[in-house]
Amino acid sequence: MYDFKGKVALITGAARKRGIGHATAIRLAKCGASVAVNGRLRPIEEFPEEEKAEGWRGPDSVVEEIESCGVKGMAITADITDRNQVQDMVNRVINEFGHIDILVANAGVYVPQPFLETGEEQWHRHIAANLTGVFYCGRSVARHMAERKSGVIVNVASLSGKMGRANVSAYTASKFGVVGLSQVMALDLAPYNIRVNAICPGRFLTDLSDYSKARQIASEKGISVTEAAHGIHTDAVKATPLARLGYPEDAAGLIAFLCSDEASFITGQSINVDGGRLTAH
Repeated sequence: MYDFKGKVALITGAARKRGIGHATAIRLAKCGASVAVNGRLRPIEEFPEEEKAEGWRGPDSVVEEIESCGVKGMAITADITDRNQVQDMVNRVINEFGHIDILVANAGVYVPQPFLETGEEQWHRHIAANLTGVFYCGRSVARHMAERKSGVIVNVASLSGKMGRANVSAYTASKFGVVGLSQVMALDLAPYNIRVNAICPGRFLTDLSDYSKARQIASEKGISVTEAAHGIHTDAVKATPLARLGYPEDAAGLIAFLCSDEASFITGQSINVDGGRLTAH
């Protein structure tokens, strides 16, 4: 287990129970880091049934788990597509903890739609949340890190940032952008001893990817969301050499490594965590 005692991490997009942000927050907390988690306000109808049944409260529930690890936690509601809200979020974390050592830019949206049916609203929504939000968060935190001559940033891209897939034009374009942005950030921030990497998850069992696509398929075919999700899983497993889907903890483990001193000579990389899917493509 890595040693993050005395470190402070800010993780965006950590409000969902079954997600990479949540899993990463708990992984870093178990390693001794104090963790601030960000999420947006979601109407209750957007909550998956599992969250509703358990009385899930988004970032507040994550903070309870963080603090059960014996470290400090903080929940912040902020829209990462609004640069003023992002700067306010960063300032609040610094005021609370004194500094930020780690940024995990994980927040994003995923709404599959055929190219010919993709409207400007959906296009701009994906670019704003998945790319511009990464830019705003990275810039605000990196300015603070540059003053301290130290820091680590991990941007959560996607396998869709390395290969095109049907029906996800806006999402794919945004994630290709994250991969390129991460490389430029790594080069520009290296003189300040700030490392920047991206991870590229394949098909994962998360609320964001499963439920967005399952709802669409269920609507088109007139079946239940559960039936649609099962079909997605079957096809994805067949396309993955390791014959399973990824779990949020798989990504969290890679992120923890990239944030640790064990990865002190790694920057500018976009690392797949996909069970071999891209290699087999």
